[in-house]
Amino acid sequence: MNLEETLKTLTEEITNMISTKTVVGEHIVIEGHTIIPVTKVSFGFGSGGGESKEQGTGAGGGGGACVQPIAFVVVSKEDVQVFAIKEKGVIERITAVIPEILEKCKSMKEAQ
Repeated sequence: MNLEETLKTLTEEITNMISTKTVVGEHIVIEGHTIIPVTKVSFGFGSGGGESKEQGTGAGGGGGACVQPIAFVVVSKEDVQVFAIKEKGVIERITAVIPEILEKCKSMKEAQ
């Protein structure tokens, strides 16, 4: 595979990974409240190649991605709220914000 083919393959694969569903996740409905996860997505890639009369041609490439949850959007009949996940590790952030979201949903339902 030459350099041009390598670059084309890499960019096609990255294009396949990028979609709105990557940033705005699948929603969850709990007691009439829709919870939508929002993430930060970072992609990076690199490639290179060369050729010589003695050695022939060679090309290579690589890439990576990072998907990090940053917030939850909670939608109800009354309003829309955003719960940001800040600081700490990813699991700690999610663990901290989910009880807050569920408590808000519960208190909104009781107020109806």
